[in-house]
Amino acid sequence: MIKKIRLLLEYKTYPIWLYAEDGGVIDTDNPPEWDDDQELTDAFMAVSDLYDTFFIDTPHEFRYIGCPDEETRKRLKDLIDKAVAYIIEKNNGKYEIQNDISYDF
Repeated sequence: MIKKIRLLLEYKTYPIWLYAEDGGVIDTDNPPEWDDDQELTDAFMAVSDLYDTFFIDTPHEFRYIGCPDEETRKRLKDLIDKAVAYIIEKNNGKYEIQNDISYDF
């Protein structure tokens, strides 16, 4: 049974990390009972999709270039805040939620 949800931004990875009781990573996905929650998926995919634009990923180069401007930074912060608020409300104390999403982008 899953005990912990960790919120973390990594390139090309869904930001919800599921952990088993023993501390091992199960997957980067919604918890099974929330699989059909399109609002949750859309909220975190919007975060991930925008964050992924901060990287160059070509056959010849991969690197982090960072956030291009203050407007994009604000938009990403707003998307993160909305997604985190939604999962906390939905969670209702069921899982330990560890938010490791940094606003340093």
